[in-house]
Amino acid sequence: MFQRIAHEFRDRCQLVTLSVIVGLTAGAVQAQAGFTNHDPEDPIQFTADRLEVKKQGRVAAFIGNVVARQGELNLSADIVKVYYKRPETDDGSDSSDGFGGSITRIDTSGNVVIESRGDTATGDWAVYDIPRKIVTLGGQVVLTRQDAVLRGSRLELDLVNGRSTIQSSQTSPGDTRVRGEFTPASSSEN
Repeated sequence: MFQRIAHEFRDRCQLVTLSVIVGLTAGAVQAQAGFTNHDPEDPIQFTADRLEVKKQGRVAAFIGNVVARQGELNLSADIVKVYYKRPETDDGSDSSDGFGGSITRIDTSGNVVIESRGDTATGDWAVYDIPRKIVTLGGQVVLTRQDAVLRGSRLELDLVNGRSTIQSSQTSPGDTRVRGEFTPASSSEN
């Protein structure tokens, strides 16, 4: 008798676990529109209170109320540092003078907000690795997609397939677990 009850309980737990996984997966598929199919080849427009350029290090620092736009991806932060590689000359060698070249990485800090097609990610800092098409946010991270809100200390956004990975670390203050809040669909939406 006890074994039969234990097996039924186990089977019900597996069914509930599977339902939760399927439900979360279905929600994730619907929510992928925000940070997916992004084209890193689109030009990036920057506005800021101030711009400092360090020609030697190939770094441009936008400071104060920074807003950057690339296609449907919008970013705002207190400071944005843009790293670029030297443009090549006609003979294939690096050009040592002049401003410009292709952007390889963007580092942001302070009140970072990234938005695309209704999805929003916030954090204390972010790094946009342009060749990899990955944005990593850190600090007090919040990802909002439709009615879902996820919290952690590190978020990785894949701008090609829309996959988001959020995690927490032992070094973050307070609770060290990832938190999520999901709103189930109402019966009239089914």
